[in-house]
Amino acid sequence: MRRMLVSWMAALAMWLSGCANCEQLQEGATELVSHYARCRAGDTCQEIDLLALAGGQNCLGAFQCFGAVNSRANLAEFQRRARMLAQQASNACQPGECVTAACLDPRELEPVCDTELGQCVLVPRQP
Repeated sequence: MRRMLVSWMAALAMWLSGCANCEQLQEGATELVSHYARCRAGDTCQEIDLLALAGGQNCLGAFQCFGAVNSRANLAEFQRRARMLAQQASNACQPGECVTAACLDPRELEPVCDTELGQCVLVPRQP
């Protein structure tokens, strides 16, 4: 958590100083999702629409499609941070640096805690 906070704060500081670039913001978005997806044995995970949460017009790869986060995650705080990063990216990313994705149908996926990874992930639903 400390590493995530330091990285996120570094990206914010660079943006405030006018130095943030799109690559750093993409990395910050990935670390933010990873932070909220942390889990361990016994935790439950929930599926979320990352694109809607971060704002539909963002171009950060980590915020495309659906994802899984820990059910104990503070989604309001996640949304605040995600939207801040998305806003920064709208100023820093050039059209060729933006990431968009074709998403799988979320009805075909279910959120689980992968204890080996220590992360909530989406896996195909069992028939």
